[in-house]
Order: sequence, then C-alpha cells, then structure tokens
Amino acid sequence: MPTTANYTDVDATAGALHFMRDELDCEELGFSVLECDPEWEGMEHDHADDGQEEVYYLVDGSATVTVEGEEITMEPGDAIRLAPEETRQIRTGDTTSTFVMAGAP
Repeated sequence: MPTTANYTDVDATAGALHFMRDELDCEELGFSVLECDPEWEGMEHDHADDGQEEVYYLVDGSATVTVEGEEITMEPGDAIRLAPEETRQIRTGDTTSTFVMAGAP
C-alpha cells in the first residue's frame, strides 16, 4: 500500500528541514524538503560515518553549495550528487529557497 505525506505537516528541524523518511515509512531512502529563508546557512557536514549518498535538487530560489571547499552555484532545476565523504554546506541567496533532498546508503 502506498504511503503519502505532505511536508508542511511535518515539523521543521532548525526551522527549515522537513524530514519525511518516517512519515513516508521509508526503510532505506532518506527524503527531505528544505524550505529556507533568504540568506540561510546550513551546517557543514558529511555522511562518511553512515555511508549516505545524497542528491540535492533546487526547486526554487537560489543557493550555493560548498563541497570540499568548492562553491557550486545552483539555480532552480539544478541537482547535485554528493558522495558520503564529501563535506557540504548550503547557503541560500536573497530569496526564499526550496530544496528536495534524497539520500540512501
């Protein structure tokens, strides 16, 4: 039986990140929606310990993702794949920005 959920029904962590994995009963796939205010900055991190590969897809707004010290500018429609060991950090531009994020080991 399919499971459905709306991200707006899930409380945001750090005021921006809606973790959908539990809501959708996912067993392997992590799925999140990140809805950021202008000039928002995420935590620098990697997933080396849990082996999670991630894809970030920018739905709207503008953002820069710093990966291993390299700044990658994103516009709506852009996606980026991140290996587990790559350090990453998101910074949004001067408008509200929305990402869809998926990850799995």
